[in-house]
Amino acid sequence: MKTFEPQFSRVLGWSGAGLVALLAATGCATEAGRGLSASLTPDQYAQISMEQCAGVPTKEQELGVMAYRDAVANAQPLKETYQVGKTKFEHARGVQIAVRAQPNITGPWLARVATCHIALARSGRITPSENDPLMVAGATVQVDEAYTGYVVSVHVTDDASAAELMRRTTVALAAGSGAATAER
Repeated sequence: MKTFEPQFSRVLGWSGAGLVALLAATGCATEAGRGLSASLTPDQYAQISMEQCAGVPTKEQELGVMAYRDAVANAQPLKETYQVGKTKFEHARGVQIAVRAQPNITGPWLARVATCHIALARSGRITPSENDPLMVAGATVQVDEAYTGYVVSVHVTDDASAAELMRRTTVALAAGSGAATAER
C-alpha cells in the first residue's frame, strides 16, 4: 500500500491541501498524516466542505463513497502486520473497499467525495447514517488505483474500531440495490 503523504493533494485537492498546510502550520496536524483530523473544529470542517463539495451531487455528499455501493466489488478487512523480535503480529486496522471502474469515476473524485462527506458530517451540516463506515471515530480514508478500478482504504487505529468499521461496511453494502453479480 502506498503512503498517504505523496497523495495528500489527491484527497483534498490543491486548495484543500493549502488549507490543511495552513492548519498544520498553526498547530492542527492531521491524524497520523493520513487525512482529516478529529482535532479540527466544526468551522474548519465547514471551510473544507465548502471547497471540497462544490459540484459534488447531493447523493454523494450524504452517502460518501457508499453512494457507489452498486459498483463495489467487495470489501475486506485491512490488516496491519508488524514484528516484535521474531514474532509477527497481525491486527485488523480498517477495511478495503474495491470499487469497479465506472464512467466518470476516478480515484481523485472518490477521494473528494469521501473528504466532502466527512467534512460535512463533522461540521454538523449533515446527519450521516448510524451505519456509515466513514463516521467511525478516528477513521481516515485513502484511495488508490487498482487494475479493475479503485481501492478505498478506511483506516482506524484499534481493533474495536476496526470491527465496528467492518460491521458498518457490511450493513451499508447489504442495503445496496441492483442486480446481484458473481462478485457479490
